[in-house]
Amino acid sequence: MSLEQLINERNEAILKVDEYGLLCMTTAYVPPEGEEEPSSELLYTSKQAYMWVPILSYIVENVEISEEDMKIFLEMSLDSLTTHHRTRWSNRAEALEGMLEMLNSMLFYTTRKKLEDPIFEYASLFGGSIEDILERLEGLGLVEEHYVEPMGGKQVAMMGFVPFGYTKRTRLGEELYAKLNSLMLFYAQKNLVEDSDFKIHYRFYRAWEIFKSIVMKMDKPLEKK
Repeated sequence: MSLEQLINERNEAILKVDEYGLLCMTTAYVPPEGEEEPSSELLYTSKQAYMWVPILSYIVENVEISEEDMKIFLEMSLDSLTTHHRTRWSNRAEALEGMLEMLNSMLFYTTRKKLEDPIFEYASLFGGSIEDILERLEGLGLVEEHYVEPMGGKQVAMMGFVPFGYTKRTRLGEELYAKLNSLMLFYAQKNLVEDSDFKIHYRFYRAWEIFKSIVMKMDKPLEKK
């Protein structure tokens, strides 16, 4: 399926917020050397990063939150996850429970709202819903997964308890992602976002841009707890 067919089809599943969110939180397509000027920043993600998709999707769809408050929420959450909650990662269940409790307290601090109970279910973060979205995007040729990635002229694999798989957008996925974002930015410049089909998607896009900017500035050594 060509990019034009994919865009013109206006398939509802492609436009769902959580599916767009998963496309956002997938490593960008990196063209072969010499084809294009490489970006100065690249955020590599694994499938574990998708746990943020239902959380951010719920917030942008159901919580009235300014961009400034979103920035505060994400800064506080990421800081807590990389400092106070680091010791919990040896126990996955405890880590997930502690992380969600922390995110809920941070969200309540900034908005006086809390995540709904379904978000706290293990399956809603790592199970069927995410796998279904990923399988659909992979089937459309928008996303692919590898265990070894080229970085700085070297082949790199990330090892946790098991090897981490890097997820990344394909060339087609990158083209679709760029076209959707360009369309939303056009609507935003014309002050038409609120009346468009992309209102919630644009909010996710803005949240993701804030998220990336915070992560790319996290270059200070982590404090040991």
